[in-house]
Amino acid sequence: MIMVNHMLKYKLVIFDLDGTLADTSPGIYNSIRYAQKMMNLPEITLEQMRSHVGPPMEESYNRNFGLTGDDLKKAISYHKEYAVQNGYKELELYEGVITVLDSLKQAGIKIAIATLKAETTAVKIFEYLGIKDKFDFIVGADIANPLTKSQMIDKIVDAAEVTKENTVLIGDSKYDALGADESGVGFIAVTYGYGFSIESNIEYSNVGVAQTPAKILNILESL
Repeated sequence: MIMVNHMLKYKLVIFDLDGTLADTSPGIYNSIRYAQKMMNLPEITLEQMRSHVGPPMEESYNRNFGLTGDDLKKAISYHKEYAVQNGYKELELYEGVITVLDSLKQAGIKIAIATLKAETTAVKIFEYLGIKDKFDFIVGADIANPLTKSQMIDKIVDAAEVTKENTVLIGDSKYDALGADESGVGFIAVTYGYGFSIESNIEYSNVGVAQTPAKILNILESL
């Protein structure tokens, strides 16, 4: 476990949610199925379902169903309706995640969430899991004022009152990597989620690649 904060480079650790802290795919898939049912949308493959995990919903529903305009907004609305009512409970934390969060907390490091999932859903997830108090900041997508991953990072850094040099984002996809790069913070890629795999040639700037949640601590201690 991490014990000594002053020996660590990073004072703020920001996590992605889907594919980084938890396997949220069951809730996401069922949210898609609900939108399909309500709008009589065509069936899509499991691979297409999987491609919804990580990217902005607007991009995924446009890519897989060809939706635009009001139809796109309606599909996203149905997706979020299911997520808030039921989907937030249909997930599982990855093994070792609680140890990672507790170790960082013990070291006095600030912990945050930056997710493209709706912020209200993210908060409900952590309340349901009983771990909301482990995070100093939770920032998600707001349909009225949508933020990019980079803008979320910047918002958290400002609120935490730390420097970007002392901030690292941990995530499983190119959206996380690009957001970290755009904001000028460190990035640790995880390969147990949905985006990057162990076989991935991760071309984005990063300070480490973690095959398990426990490896995240090892990387942070080594920097």
